[in-house]
Amino acid sequence: MIENKSTLDSKTFRGKISADAALHSKGNFRKGKTMEYKTIELIKEDGIAILYLNRPDVLNALNETMKSELTHALKETEEDDETRVIILTGRGRAFCAGADLNRFLAIQKGDKAHREKSRFGSVDFPRAFIQYPKPIIAAINGPAYGFGFTVTLTCDIRLASERAKFSCAFVRIGVTPEFCSTFFLPRLIGYGKAAELIFTARPFDAHEALEIGAVNYVFPHNRLMSEARRMAKQIASMPPTAVQKSKEILRHGMQSTLDQTIQHEAIVFLDAMKTEEHQLALGKLLAQMKFKKDKTPLT
Repeated sequence: MIENKSTLDSKTFRGKISADAALHSKGNFRKGKTMEYKTIELIKEDGIAILYLNRPDVLNALNETMKSELTHALKETEEDDETRVIILTGRGRAFCAGADLNRFLAIQKGDKAHREKSRFGSVDFPRAFIQYPKPIIAAINGPAYGFGFTVTLTCDIRLASERAKFSCAFVRIGVTPEFCSTFFLPRLIGYGKAAELIFTARPFDAHEALEIGAVNYVFPHNRLMSEARRMAKQIASMPPTAVQKSKEILRHGMQSTLDQTIQHEAIVFLDAMKTEEHQLALGKLLAQMKFKKDKTPLT
């Protein structure tokens, strides 16, 4: 049984790419082909880029290579005009079990200079997601703990399998939430519920996630990706500039006053009316309306 709370119808990242990620050239990105990555898989099909976290033997835990490759993949798809929307999901039985604990151990064992040079707490990585201009749909296919949960909060839409489980597991290992989760989570589910989940680190299932507003929909596991593709295709069929500008003003509104939002919306709306994209879309709609009117029988 599908559960839902809403109806389905309803500045660009320019950060540095790490040396590891830079090894993957633009030439590797081809329609319908998988890019040559070690820890992720990127497949492009009909305006949709499907980005798989691909370390299933360790439940897709995040390591430094995956950070670099995700950053590069976002940059790559942003610059590809054919890509209009991303689906982020995981290979195997997990979405992402969080950060690889070996990363914590390596930092603890390293000297002070090593800790200071570590990219573990780099702000460039979350900014790559937060400032990504195209829609991102998280298709949460299994456990999403720690980073696995917080990365979904930076996505625009969250779809969950009935097998999905979540946890803000940070305090359990003596650290604090990251990836801008303390910005997004209270805005999604309210301060009190966010505080409860962060302070207790308790796990919760997909149905509770839906109830509190942490995900948009819950689907049977075998339908998750088909539903994610269906939504992505609907988004990809829309005028792309209008979609991206709509995302921009949504994000702007989250951290603006009401007056600032009114002014920014008006500016972006007037700019949109000047685009060729708007003229074409309006002309198509008017032609469809005329066709329907002409087909209406006289009484």
